[in-house]
Amino acid sequence: MTPLDFIELKLCQAQAKIFELSVGKTNYSSPVFIRRFAYSSIAESFDDKTYLYRSDTVYDAIGIIDEEFGKSSYGKVKYSPDEMFWIGYVYRCICLKYHLSSKSVYKLFDGRKIVQYYNIFHTFDIVDAAERMMESIGYDNSPVQEKAYKVAKRLFYTQKLKRLLGQDVNVLIDRPIGYDHGGIRYKLNYGYIKDVKALDGEYQDAYVLGVDKPLKNFKGKVIAIINRKDDIEDKLIVSGGRESYTKDEIKRAVAFQEKHFKSRIILAPSSK
Repeated sequence: MTPLDFIELKLCQAQAKIFELSVGKTNYSSPVFIRRFAYSSIAESFDDKTYLYRSDTVYDAIGIIDEEFGKSSYGKVKYSPDEMFWIGYVYRCICLKYHLSSKSVYKLFDGRKIVQYYNIFHTFDIVDAAERMMESIGYDNSPVQEKAYKVAKRLFYTQKLKRLLGQDVNVLIDRPIGYDHGGIRYKLNYGYIKDVKALDGEYQDAYVLGVDKPLKNFKGKVIAIINRKDDIEDKLIVSGGRESYTKDEIKRAVAFQEKHFKSRIILAPSSK
């Protein structure tokens, strides 16, 4: 998916700023503000890209929304300014890249649902985050032939990883035990295998089991695959000593990050 152009970037930034300001400028909850925004005339001006030609400031936008829906103090849940900035930004990005209205995107990700994606994707490039979010709910408006190609490509990729089960690999660790990645603290060494490319064009990622200290690199055997259903990339499980882990043991070990995804664990034949 192409990066945001200049106009798209300005729209995303403006909407993000409105969302950020809403935390301190409204007396009602953040989910209520998000719903109000999605159904407001301000959102419509973002949808048709006329907002950039209005004389209203981002402060005015909140006042206009309150005039349309009335003053309120409903709800107590307030998201942080950082969360709201990201939510406003990614909402607009999805609208722009998928040619959807604010109302349509809100129906896909309401206020309580979208904030759950913050911890997972706020460190990602915003277009990449938007694409992965839409993939996570199975949204696809591409032609039938293109859909079939994507499905076939995904299956081929998983089959390629299955051929690595039981094979020795070298993992270069870029997120060692204790590493903090956007609020997620790593309980395992995590890195990549340069000999294998994933579907996102990057090197294949892998978790290392059986070592309780930070590493820089690790040689071990591929004992399992985490087959993500809501992401374009699977993860490998690599062990250097013990070669047999149950699915439950692996699930518990990687839960610090994988709990955010829907997945299944594929074990090497001898480990089943």
